[in-house]
Formats: sequence, C-alpha cells, structure tokens
Amino acid sequence: MVRQLKVQETELAVNKAVNNAVSVAGVDRSKAADAFQQVSDVLFGHEQSMAKRISLVPSENTLSAAARLAYLSDGYSRYYFNAEEVGGQWGFEAGEALGSVQDSILIPALKRVGGANYVNVAAVSGLTCMTAVFAAFGGAPGATVFSVPLRAGGHPDTRYVGHKFSYRMERLPVLDYATVDHERLADMVSTLQPSMIYADQSTALFALDIAALVRTVRASQKVPCHIHVDSSHLNGLIWGGVLPNPLDEGADSYGGSTHKTFAGPHKAVVLMREKQVAKRLLDATMNIISHPHTASTLALTLALIEFEHCGGPQYAQQVCSNAKTLARALHRAGLPVQGDDRDYTETHQVWVGAIDSYTHFEASALLFKAGIVLNPYALVPSLRAPGLRMGVNEATKLGLVESDMEELASIVADVLLRDMDPDNAARQVAGLKARRSERCVLPPAMVHEAWRRMLALQGIEA
Repeated sequence: MVRQLKVQETELAVNKAVNNAVSVAGVDRSKAADAFQQVSDVLFGHEQSMAKRISLVPSENTLSAAARLAYLSDGYSRYYFNAEEVGGQWGFEAGEALGSVQDSILIPALKRVGGANYVNVAAVSGLTCMTAVFAAFGGAPGATVFSVPLRAGGHPDTRYVGHKFSYRMERLPVLDYATVDHERLADMVSTLQPSMIYADQSTALFALDIAALVRTVRASQKVPCHIHVDSSHLNGLIWGGVLPNPLDEGADSYGGSTHKTFAGPHKAVVLMREKQVAKRLLDATMNIISHPHTASTLALTLALIEFEHCGGPQYAQQVCSNAKTLARALHRAGLPVQGDDRDYTETHQVWVGAIDSYTHFEASALLFKAGIVLNPYALVPSLRAPGLRMGVNEATKLGLVESDMEELASIVADVLLRDMDPDNAARQVAGLKARRSERCVLPPAMVHEAWRRMLALQGIEA
C-alpha cells in the first residue's frame, strides 16, 4: 500500500513537472510565434510595398534573385580566411570550399572588369573600406590627407574618419562642384606634402578628372603621396566602361561599396596594380577586419557573374542615358534641375533644387506616397542648400528605359507642381514598373531551380 502511494506520488510529480514544462514551453512558443509573425508581416509588407514603387535613391540598388541565394546558404555562418593571411594553414575548414569561390572566380572576375592586378575584398561596407584605406595609406598620426569637400560632393564621414586616425584633414581645392582648382592644389601639395589624396565623391553629376589631379600631385609632391579614388557610387559605370578607370588615369588604388551603380550586396572592394600597394592594404585589413563575410562574398560573386556575362556594359550605358533623359524631362516639366549648363549629368545622379511649396523632406514624403522613392538631401553641391538627390541605377536595373524616364518626370512634376493625387500617381508608377523586367540577370528558370534545391536541403518545400 505504501509502495503504491509512492508510485502514485511519483507519477503525480512527473505529470506536474511535464505539465509545467509544456505550459512554460507553450507560453514561450506563443511569444515567439507572435514575434515572428510581427517581423514577417513587416517583411512581407515591405516586399509588397516596394514591388509597386520605383526607387530613385542613388546609393541603393536591387540584389538579384541569383545573388540572394547566397544568404540562404549555411555559408552565411562560416568564416573564410585566405591561407595567405594565416601562414598558409586553414583555421576554419568548413569555409574552405566556399572561400575557394572568392579566389578562383570572384577575384579573377574583378581583375578583368576592374582593370586591376590585385584586388582586396575584405571590407564589408563602404565605410569599412574607407577606414581600411586610411589605415593602409594615410601615414603616421599627424600626417596630412586631402579629401573632397562637401560642397563638391565629398562623403560627409571622410573627415571624421581621418580625424580619428589623428590625420590633418584638408579640403581638396575646387573651382565648383565638379572641377578641381589645380593651381591651388599644386601650391597646397608643395606646402603641406600630403601622405594621401582621398578622392571621394558620393554626390556627383560629373566625375572628377582624376588624370589631371594625378598630374598636378605628381608634379608637386616632394614625398610619396598615395592617390585613392573612392568610386563607391561609380563602380558599375567604371566596370561597364562608360567612365574612365582610375588606375588608367594614374591613381594608386580605387574602389568602395558594391551596391550602388553596381547592383551587388552591401560590401566593398579595392582594386590596385602594384604588389606593394596591395601588401600594405592586406596588412591593414588583416588586423582591422575580422573576415569578408562569406555569404556577401558569394553574393558579390554571383552579381558579378551576371554583370560580366549578362549585359553589364549595356546596363551601364543605359544608366547614363536614362539619367540624362530624366534630367532633361524634369527641366522641361518646370523643375529646377541642376547642371543645365553641362547637359545635367554624366553619371547615374540627377539633382533637383528646392520646390517653393515644400521642404526637401516634404517633397520626398509626398513622392513616396506617389510610389517614387528618392533622397531628400541636406546639401546639394551646386546649390550649397537642400534639394532632392535622385539616381536611376536601380530603376535601370529593373528594366526601365528612356520613355519610362519621360513618364516618371511627368509624374514627379505633376505631384510636386500641379497637385496630382498621390494615390493616382502611385497606380501609374506601379503600372509603369510592371511593364518591365529586370535586366542583367541569369535565366529565371535556372535561378528558380537553384532556390528550390537550396530550400529542399533545409527541409523546406518550395
């Protein structure tokens, strides 16, 4: 009898423990499910929203379905260090096969399209890349570095990064937002003897004349001066052959982020021709960047395969043609488009001055309701005042052509100048986008099958 009671007590205790565990686990699962649903709703809502909108943000681009495949892979979780960085030995075996893609496919392709002998793909963003370049080439604390001033389109964070290295940051002398003052530059180089010229243009209708800048610096320098071109905004146009390669113009290195005119992942690269230059950068990136983020490296590889073999040069040419068409059409529609004395633009960007009826933020918000996404910009270089910064890179990647730019310009003008109902405009924008198909991509059937296989390996039926 006592034994029976003890058994019953034990069973009750076990059942109580199980019930408590299920209850606690159930509460946790419920909270997790609710949180997951909340996040997934935001993700799905974003997809539905952007599927109907056209982005004219010059610092963004869409990542193709092929390149996104990399982020479904287990490779996202793995380290990859080039064997050169760890004494010829592999420290993380799981990443070796994935990393071989970087060495055997990505870097050779970047050398081809980028006209380089050496490539560094360690940086995981444009600012990481900037920091690595400063560390490698800026010199000792107290050295002088020149960068592009904000009024000529320089990046707003360059001086901050330089000051953190204790460099003396000087503004590159300019005559206007697109032209270097070479007479003053020669005097400044001769007097200040900079260790590096960091030619950064994040807001540019016209690329700086790097060949002329190099000639001036080389003729005036008394000590070695590294010339780096931050081409983050222009990489796709350089690699597509519509803008000059900075290495051909005498720069020591160039590069930057890979998600603007080049439609790749958020990552960055640096391209060089001299072995010693590459060694200095490798010494820096080995110590300040943990690893290149394997999934992003794979995504960049896939994006570059599409660029090189599926019409990258044609895309780059279309970007420049679309930008000029959009600028001209906006001007004809009555908007204060900048650069009219030089036929507006030779890059992906278009700048519009302030609209009397709206602040630049109000104008951007109104156009967002109308299905058009763009940058309200605090300092348009040609105005030294707020305005709107546009870029046609993503719209071009999604298949839009010159006639679409004319239609977009008309919608922008109707919304901002003629009180067009934003809801009506949004329907027009959605229809315009639906007419086109993404360019510079691998065959959809091939990519769909790759996604199906990847999901199946993870136990997900597609």
